[in-house]
Amino acid sequence: MNPYLFWSCVAIATVTACATARADDANTIPADQPTDVNGYEIACSGVGDEARVDPRWPAFAVKVEFANRDAEYLSDIDVSVADSAGKALFHVRCETPWLLAKLPAGKYTVTGTYEGISKTAKLTAPAAGQARVVVRFPEIAGDQ
Repeated sequence: MNPYLFWSCVAIATVTACATARADDANTIPADQPTDVNGYEIACSGVGDEARVDPRWPAFAVKVEFANRDAEYLSDIDVSVADSAGKALFHVRCETPWLLAKLPAGKYTVTGTYEGISKTAKLTAPAAGQARVVVRFPEIAGDQ
């Protein structure tokens, strides 16, 4: 094999891997910082007493919580939300157990993926107030 061709392939593979890692990092939402993703304001929170009672969170139409079979919170979740027609609205990573989203009133599907296991739940964003949905991973045991 031509050495130039070999090193060119290595360089392309390295750039592709780095770009993929940066794209994944860009989708990680910082804790307790509302962020705009594809025109939707979302936040990841739920760690610590102050975060749980933050006065900003009731303004979000939807609160999705992620938990194991023992009702203990899970974090580092990849989350996708789609509208009722199945159109993906956003895909993010929450390093916290809550995803909050300001969604227009309507029906949605949320999918959470934790350690390669995906769970899906239906939710309805209300015109007023906040909907709460718990996505449970019964395969995941708590710390023993």
